[in-house]
Parts: sequence; C-alpha cells; structure tokens
Amino acid sequence: QASEQVGKQRKGIFATGMSIVRYEGVLALWKGWTPLVVGVMIKKAIRFSTFAKFKATFCDNHGKLTKPMTFLGGMFAGVIETVTVVTPSEMVKIRMQTKKDVSATPVYKVIYKIIREEGMGALYKGMAPTLIRQTTNQGCRFLTYGTLMEELRERDCDLKKRHWHSFVAGGFAGGINVYVNTPADVVKTRMQNQIEVAGRGVGSGRPVTYSSSLDCLRKTARSEGIGALWKGSTARVVRLVPGQAITFGAFGFFESVLAPFFPS
Repeated sequence: QASEQVGKQRKGIFATGMSIVRYEGVLALWKGWTPLVVGVMIKKAIRFSTFAKFKATFCDNHGKLTKPMTFLGGMFAGVIETVTVVTPSEMVKIRMQTKKDVSATPVYKVIYKIIREEGMGALYKGMAPTLIRQTTNQGCRFLTYGTLMEELRERDCDLKKRHWHSFVAGGFAGGINVYVNTPADVVKTRMQNQIEVAGRGVGSGRPVTYSSSLDCLRKTARSEGIGALWKGSTARVVRLVPGQAITFGAFGFFESVLAPFFPS
C-alpha cells in the first residue's frame, strides 16, 4: 500500500512476503508489532465498551437495537477509537514498517522522533481516511455480526454451539467490508508514510507528495490507476477474517462466562 512505483508489475501477497524475507530477513515480517499489539488491545476494549454503552442507552424494551441503530452504534465506536488510539498507533506502526532508519528502534524513540521532526500533530496525520475506515468497519461489522448471530441462533437452538456462532459470525463480519474501505486504508497508509518536516526545520525529510487525503486519492488513481486504491486487499482479508473471528468469538465466550457475575 505504501509503494508508489508506477509501471512495474504488481506483486501479490506471497511474492511481497518472499521479497521482504529475502532482502530484510524473516523478522522484518514482524516490524511494528509492538504498537500494533498495544493499539489493538486498547482499541478493542474501547470499541466493545463504547458499543455496549451505546446499546444500553438506545436499546428497546427487549434490550435490542434496530439494524440502523446497530450500524450507527458501530460507527460511533469507530469514531471514539480513531480519535483516542487508532490514528497515533497506526502512524507509529506504519513508520516502523516502512522506514529502515527506525524499524529496529524502540517505540518510544520512534514517537519522540516523529514529534521532534514533524510536530505533535504528525501523530494524527491521515486521521480523515482512518476515520472513514474505522467508522465503516465497525458499522458494518457490528451490523453483520448481529444479523448473522440472529440467523444462526434461529437455525440452531443448541446453546452449546453459541461460541461457534460468535466465531463464524465474527469471521464474516471481519471480511465483509474489506473491498469497500480499502481505498481509505491505502490513503491512510500513504499519508502516514510521508515525512513532513516541522516548521522548525529539523531533519531533512523528502518533499511532501500529498497535500491532503483527497489529493492523495486523486494522485494515486491518476498516476497508478484506479486499481491501486485496492492494494493490499488480499492481505487485509487474510488478517481480518481470522482476527475478527477470534475477537468476536472470545468476546462471546467471556461475555457468557462473566455474565453470572455481573447480572446488570
């Protein structure tokens, strides 16, 4: 997604992986894992707690949300997680994955380097496309998950399979909207990957390629073709389907385990 090369044959997910291993070593596949893990833990907690609060506030007398309200609740959770943790953690992760000078640097030093050279606001670079990605992600996910859970439970009344329901519904919810919001993910990655030297003139970053998210969208489509906006779609599917299956499956499991201890 960060590559801006034009006129070269596009690599698939496996060819890209092999190229990374060949030139940077196997461990390069785990670049940026620290901000990713920390960010994921915090954003999942924020996401599910925010949605639960939204549901408790706007549910009907039976404790359920309508489908439009479920989508809106997911979008609301996406907004909160984007502002609080997703944008800065993604910024640090992208830099560690794409910049060789900081790839092996501790996370706190990468954060300090970004702030020192580009200013505090640089941690929120690419926030607009990140917001679009996260709101559409969570709106679709919670709506898809809730709809599939209702369908599965209607077809199979055996409560012992409830955790299996959560796992399957979560997997579908994770992959259902990848091809819808990948363009926002590509724009986000490119905006966060470009170095813009702060007004104090510290450092010597390359010239700014994109003046805004919209400018990035236009230039990418114009110079590389409209298909470039879907770079990395396969990799996102491979990551998100099992990732969300585990997330929703674990959530469903612990929700049922802890429910007796928290009746309210």
